[in-house]
Order: sequence, then C-alpha cells, then structure tokens
Amino acid sequence: MTRIQKWFMIIAMWAVILFLMFAFYWMMIRPAKIRQMCAARAKRVSAESKGSVSAMLEINRAIYLDCLRCNGIEK
Repeated sequence: MTRIQKWFMIIAMWAVILFLMFAFYWMMIRPAKIRQMCAARAKRVSAESKGSVSAMLEINRAIYLDCLRCNGIEK
C-alpha cells in the first residue's frame, strides 16, 4: 500500500467510527434522555393538579405522550 492509500484507510476508518458513535447516540442515548425528561415533567405537572387518582394518571399520560411527540419520539 502506498502512503496515500494508508491515509485514506485511516480517514475512512475514523469516518466509520464517528458515524457509528453518532448512530448509537441518536438511536439509544437521546431517546432515553428524552423519556426521562418527559417522565419528570409529567410527574411534576400531575403532582400539582388536585383531583382523583384516575384524573392524575390521565393527566400524567397525556402530558408524557405530548412531550414525547414534541421531542420527536412517537411512543
């Protein structure tokens, strides 16, 4: 292999590694953080509401699902 081919292989390997790292973040870490944030928001809002337990659960679920949709996660 010539020197240019070696550098091309090194750059190509780094590009693949960076792509895999970004894909892992986008598919695994980002959704987990969004779900945690939405769960905390829904818990906070439903705790502030005064009413029956079933109403609180309904509010919690509605806020959680709305937060997920607003952040780009379907469910």
